[in-house]
Amino acid sequence: SQITIVQQGEGVPALLDNDAKIALDPKSQYKIMAKPHGHGDIHSLLYTHKVAQNWADQGIDWCVFFQDTNGLAFHTLPLALGVSKKMDLVMNSLAVPRKAKQAIGGIAKLTNENSGEERTINVEYNQLDPLLRATGYPDGDVNDEKTGYSPFPGNINQLVFQLKPYAATLERTKGVMPEFVNPKYKDAEKTIFKKPTRLECMMQEFPTVLEGDMAKRVGFTSIANELCFSPVKNATDDGVALQAKGTHPGVAASGEADQYAASRIILRSIGCQVEEAEPETYRGISVVPGPAVVFKPDFCACPGDYKVRFPNPSKIKISARSTLVVQGAGVTIESLDLDGALIIECEEGATGVIKGLKVQNEGFVRIPVEASDSNEIIAMRGYRVEARETKNIMVKKGEKLSFENLESPAKSENKSKSRSAVEPEHLDLTEPGSSEKADGKQECGCVIL
Repeated sequence: SQITIVQQGEGVPALLDNDAKIALDPKSQYKIMAKPHGHGDIHSLLYTHKVAQNWADQGIDWCVFFQDTNGLAFHTLPLALGVSKKMDLVMNSLAVPRKAKQAIGGIAKLTNENSGEERTINVEYNQLDPLLRATGYPDGDVNDEKTGYSPFPGNINQLVFQLKPYAATLERTKGVMPEFVNPKYKDAEKTIFKKPTRLECMMQEFPTVLEGDMAKRVGFTSIANELCFSPVKNATDDGVALQAKGTHPGVAASGEADQYAASRIILRSIGCQVEEAEPETYRGISVVPGPAVVFKPDFCACPGDYKVRFPNPSKIKISARSTLVVQGAGVTIESLDLDGALIIECEEGATGVIKGLKVQNEGFVRIPVEASDSNEIIAMRGYRVEARETKNIMVKKGEKLSFENLESPAKSENKSKSRSAVEPEHLDLTEPGSSEKADGKQECGCVIL
């Protein structure tokens, strides 16, 4: 079976106060209130059910832990895997540039004053600043003057593990992670909890149990937020409030828009001419809706695939109002001028070459909806998509087709009025950055800013 489900359990006893008085279930005075023990339990579960060891025995070399709220990470996890392979890392954390004191854990290298032992590990944001002040950094966590960001990148809990040393460590430790308590207090004296708390543990604490040479083989891969971090976890109204404060809203509309944006960024980085739509607002959330670019994994699994799929990037033009969906390992797009909607599907074993194709049609439009819309998912996003006109290309199994010098009928009345061109940035995301060339030993194996 390719899917294994492990269950965490009912939780651990909840605590009422600083004296660790156990809380009772409000529905029954004879039952202890339980709360989740934290996602660090994943390690003990993979040990108990022998999942990690079975994977290793099957010849699997790597495993990835990801947060299910952050689908954007899949664009760049292959890059992190490449860094792990190149640097022989036991554990590699995907990270993003972080502002000082931002409410996200910072990755730092900690040194034991007595033994000299070093560990690269996540430090929670509420502990990082006081830790720095207590260890010779009187200003604490501050932004670097040159970059404008904290020297300690933000951990987004997308983790890559080398499976054999990971499984071996589980055998030694049984996957038990360090525990901590993080109560929220009602009073300034910190004596009364707002609500019962509990002991918990985190999966990113794994470096604390590594020993010897393995402890040195921990690193991170820092990549720009817009390519790897767009969580979808907030209610729309909460997202509106966050966006008003200048914080990412973390809602359905922003998560979808950021997926499209990541593909546009990578296309521009290789030289494609991709316009940018003007921001639009849906249920109070401002997003850049397009062009909407969707590449299925069998067409492009990682940024390195883009150069193969688009061998002549300067001949690719996509207007701001367009929608492009491509599926199939056999597709190559040599030249395309798109102003509308185009869907390309290529079955397994088929080959399709797009060359000199010009598409202009009414495309897809977004229709705003209210919170009361009967479809909860559509209401949560704030709009529905209406497909008014689409160019469809289907290549069946066994076919080898070339689509050349084709042009769909133009409809001037639907032509976009605003097509502000975005100059392509010729950045090679598959090559080391300038900082890596200058310092091949830096822990951040891949920096894309």
